[in-house]
Amino acid sequence: MNPKNLTDVCVLSENPYFINRVKIFSQNSNISFGYSRNSSCKSTVNLYLIDIHSLESFLKEQTNSNNIKFMVYGQQKDIAHSYSSGCIDFLKDPWDKDELEARILKIIGRTNSDIQWDMLKLSSASLTLESSSIDISIEEYLILKKLLENRGEAVPREALLFALWGKYKDDSRVIDMHISNLRKKILILKKKNKLCCGTIKTVRNYGYMII
Repeated sequence: MNPKNLTDVCVLSENPYFINRVKIFSQNSNISFGYSRNSSCKSTVNLYLIDIHSLESFLKEQTNSNNIKFMVYGQQKDIAHSYSSGCIDFLKDPWDKDELEARILKIIGRTNSDIQWDMLKLSSASLTLESSSIDISIEEYLILKKLLENRGEAVPREALLFALWGKYKDDSRVIDMHISNLRKKILILKKKNKLCCGTIKTVRNYGYMII
């Protein structure tokens, strides 16, 4: 449990829709949230989650923003500006609870979303086999999590695209690229123990599945 004076994430936004979505997510999460219209949360904060419309005022209030971790929420067009302002990550609309949780846990260094895959352990930041660990991206985590949740069943590309963006986008090449990267990382771990896990099988003209 976190100390009472420590908040994992402070949400800075005046957007009631965004705040309500985060509050709904937080009801079933071990991540602690606070909410504010400015940067003066009432407790020590590990990470600020800032609506793009509140970013400029947040930056003006900070005397040393280099020591503050913050993630920005906004649209595709806001990504470049957000990173140039010093954000550590960007939450693009649309998003879902799995993506939000994975991004936050990766930043604050928590792994309470671990999933066991035979001898492997999947977290929001890595794949681990005993003492060996390989970093994975948020996208790779979300795809592998979806496949493991439906282990033994074929998952269509559309469902994997939805897991990434919260909506369907006609771009299966993105999924293929992430699957290829995952297979390479899994192969590295399999060289240490070939029985450590199953494989990701391609289901032609449909999607992928864990076998």
